[in-house]
Amino acid sequence: MEKKELIYEGKAKKIYATDQPGQIIHEFKDDATAFDGKKKGRIAGKGNTNAQMSDIIFRYLERLGIRTHHVKLLCDNEILTWHLDMILIELTVRNYAAGSLAKRLGYEERTQMSEPLVEYYYKSDDLGDPLISEEHIHELDLASEEQLQEITEIALRVNDVLIPYFQARGLILADFKMEFGVREGQIYVADEFSPDICRLWDAESGEIMDKDRFRRDLGKLEETYAEVLRRVKEEEHGLQVSIYISPKKGVLDPQGQAALGALKTLGFEEVADVRIGKYITLRLEGADGEKARERVKDMCEKLLANPIIEDFRFDVLD
Repeated sequence: MEKKELIYEGKAKKIYATDQPGQIIHEFKDDATAFDGKKKGRIAGKGNTNAQMSDIIFRYLERLGIRTHHVKLLCDNEILTWHLDMILIELTVRNYAAGSLAKRLGYEERTQMSEPLVEYYYKSDDLGDPLISEEHIHELDLASEEQLQEITEIALRVNDVLIPYFQARGLILADFKMEFGVREGQIYVADEFSPDICRLWDAESGEIMDKDRFRRDLGKLEETYAEVLRRVKEEEHGLQVSIYISPKKGVLDPQGQAALGALKTLGFEEVADVRIGKYITLRLEGADGEKARERVKDMCEKLLANPIIEDFRFDVLD
């Protein structure tokens, strides 16, 4: 694949054409901006973090059946994506009041919302990406009723799966932005997912782990971005779990009795008893140590095994 001419340069990325039909390259920059470009700076390694984290998050969403524009990670700071016809709406999903929302509502910072709040912004650099309503969207013909409903539903589903995803990595997902585009009549999640477009707080200390460190001159920018990527990368493969379920002693096991009879018929007279159970494997993302074992125990007791008539044991492997 050949990286060809630059077709767009934004505040955080450069977009290049390729020799592959319908595919483009996103090169993530270390440049940082805030307050509609009024504040500018540079965070060493930010491009690497944002590209690699986007790669991991998009692949995770794809595994859950959520379509994204992502194709693959090309190098530390570049990803290959499908070219989309972009919908000029930016959605923000807010789980906590922070930044501009806290000011607009008069809420204390970090007040948890009663339910996730979705806001719409008009993607226009000239206008400063203003907050808009559904009526504005229809007036500007930015999306059809069906498209608006679909992108809203997708954003809320992404929120539902990423809250526990980050929670398992010791992070609180306070809010995030999403962009969408259309390819062959279907809607795809676009842009990126990184500390640049979401608010993340350390679950124990409450420390800010995102671009707000740049906005508020809190320092430790490079270290914070690197730590977020470390947590995401470290937990990407998860823990492998093997679960063994068998009938309790004294419980009738028709399958086992049938197999015992068949084995004896075939001449295996030395077999005195057969118990037939289940073997289950699964992968846990974001859980480790005793927490993982507690979760697996709950799974067995609530669904995978019948505690009245079945015993279970399990192994958790790194």
